[in-house]
Amino acid sequence: MNSRQRIKYAIMHKEADRVPIDLGSAPCTGIATIAYNNLKKYLGVTNNLAKMYDVRQAMAYPEKEIMDMFHIDAIDSGQAFLKSEDDWREWILNDSSKCLIPKNLNIEVDGEGNVILKDKDNLTLGIKPKNSLYIDQAYWVYKDLPKIPEVIKDEDLVKNSWSIPGPPWHLNVFEENDFEIFIKGHKELYETGDYAVILNIGCNLFEMAQWIRGTENFLMDIYLDRNGIERLVEKLFERNLILLERVLKGIGKYIDVMMLADDLGSQDGLIISPATFREIFKPRYKKYYEFIHKNTEAKIFLHSCGSIYDVLPDLIEIGLDIINPVQTTAKNMEPEKLKNEFGRDITFWGGGCNTRDILPHKTPKEVRDDVKRRIEIFAKDGGFVFNPIHNIMADVPPENIVAMFEAAYEYGKY
Repeated sequence: MNSRQRIKYAIMHKEADRVPIDLGSAPCTGIATIAYNNLKKYLGVTNNLAKMYDVRQAMAYPEKEIMDMFHIDAIDSGQAFLKSEDDWREWILNDSSKCLIPKNLNIEVDGEGNVILKDKDNLTLGIKPKNSLYIDQAYWVYKDLPKIPEVIKDEDLVKNSWSIPGPPWHLNVFEENDFEIFIKGHKELYETGDYAVILNIGCNLFEMAQWIRGTENFLMDIYLDRNGIERLVEKLFERNLILLERVLKGIGKYIDVMMLADDLGSQDGLIISPATFREIFKPRYKKYYEFIHKNTEAKIFLHSCGSIYDVLPDLIEIGLDIINPVQTTAKNMEPEKLKNEFGRDITFWGGGCNTRDILPHKTPKEVRDDVKRRIEIFAKDGGFVFNPIHNIMADVPPENIVAMFEAAYEYGKY
C-alpha cells in the first residue's frame, strides 16, 4: 500500500497496513527550522540548507531523505515550486544556523536586529523582535477606525502579515502564465509520486476578520456592529469562493486534501459562543464544503486550534472530513472522549503527541509512551493520521523527534 492509498483509507475510516504519518504537509503540521537543523545534524544529514518557506512561523520543508526516514505519507503542494537555487537566498536564524528563504519576500533586518516583513509597497506588516523566534503582526488596516467601513476595498483585505504568500501562492492564479505554472507543478507532484498531496488554501473567515479589524474590535463588533461584521465576513467569503472556483478548475484532480483554517478555540472553549458561530460562520463554511465536495474528490481538512468540542457536531453535519490539530490538552478535547463521540464521523489529523508538556521537556521513553497511548486510542477503525498536536517548535530535542516518529511507525501497524 502506498502513501496516498494509506491516507485515503484513514479518511474512509478503514484500517490500512499502518497508521499514516505526517510531517510538514501543512504549516500547522510541520517543524521549526531551528529544530529541523538540529534534527539533520543529529541524524548526520549534512546536505542542502533547509528551506524556510514560512518565515512568520519559521517552518521548514522536510526533505525527501527525512520524509523517507520517518515514513511520511503526505506532502505540502508548495514543495512542487521554487525548485531553482535562484528562487532562494541565505538567511541566518536566531541560533546562528543557516537556512534559505524565498527570494521574492520583502524582508529585511533593521539596525537593532529586528526582522521586518513588508508587502510589495513597503508597508510593514510584521515584525520579529531580535530575540523572538516568530514574526508578529504589526498592522491591522481597520483597527483604528470607529467601525467597519461601508465600502470594503479588495486591496485592504491583503494588508496583513498572513497575506504574504508562501509557495504555491507566490503565483497569481488569476494571471494565465502563473496559473499554467500552478497547474503544471501540482500535476507533476501528483503524478510522479505517491504522497498524498495537500493544498493549503486557508480561506480563513474568523481569523482574517481579526487580522483586518484587530481581535478586540472584532469581538466587540459582533455585539455592537453585527451588520459590519456580516459585511466584512461576506466580502471575505465571496473572494475566497472565487479563489476556490479558480483553483479547483485547474488542479481539483491533482490534490488529495484541501486545508482550510480558522482558529475558533481557546484553551477553555470557543472564542465566540456556539450561537454566534452558527449564525455567522457555519452557513458560509457549509457553502465552502458543498462547493469543494461538488468540484473535487479531495477531502476537506480544517485547522482549528483549542477547544472546539461544542461545534464539532456542526462541522461534521455540514461535511467536514478532517479536523486538526486535535488539541487534546484543551477542555473537553480528551482523546478518549473525541474518539468515542466523533471517531466514526471525522478523521483526526494530529493529537498524536503532546507538544506542550511532553515532546519538548520529557525523555525519549516518555515521548514513546505518550505516542503509544494515543495511537491505541485514535487508530482503531481508521480515522487517524499521526501528527503531534501542533508544529514541532525550535526547542524540541532531536532525540525526542526521532523517538516520536519511530514510535508512530512501530505502534501504528495494524
